[in-house]
Amino acid sequence: MVMRLTKMLTGEKVQISENPPLSLIKATLNDMDFIEELFHTEMDEIVNIAWNGKFRWESWFKDINEALSLKSHHVLLIQDTRQNIGFLWMNKEISTLWITAIVLKKEKQRNAIGSQVMTHLIDECKEDGIQAIELGVQQNNKAAMSFYTNIGFQKFDQVRSAGTDLLRLKLSEQNDLF
Repeated sequence: MVMRLTKMLTGEKVQISENPPLSLIKATLNDMDFIEELFHTEMDEIVNIAWNGKFRWESWFKDINEALSLKSHHVLLIQDTRQNIGFLWMNKEISTLWITAIVLKKEKQRNAIGSQVMTHLIDECKEDGIQAIELGVQQNNKAAMSFYTNIGFQKFDQVRSAGTDLLRLKLSEQNDLF
């Protein structure tokens, strides 16, 4: 993935916002405890409902571990000053950026942090000629669905077995909504 995010993807912290003070930095294997805990505290209920209790976290965490060593995948920590408050997992597929996961601590949600992260990603993607950003949202995650549709993401497909709607933001059609 050749993006202006190069500094961040090599491990250098990149400040994306001053108010609130937010940075992105490449995650390492040492960050897996934080990532696993974050998923269990923030996503367990949503994912278990969507998957009827059949989701296998251990398989998913194995995938994240592998992604940490792949050049095509980028696992980033979202930091507020020096504290980890969330994480982002993404990869580029031809001219599309696929966001596998973006999760914030519950107490940090609805504080414009998600908007700041998405604004930064959208700006970087536009700058690098990426045509769309895609992601999946659990159908029972009404807050996330509202957040993404308010930005301009539109449903283009679904994964019925996972209770997931696939959303796409076409960057050529996206206006500055934040």
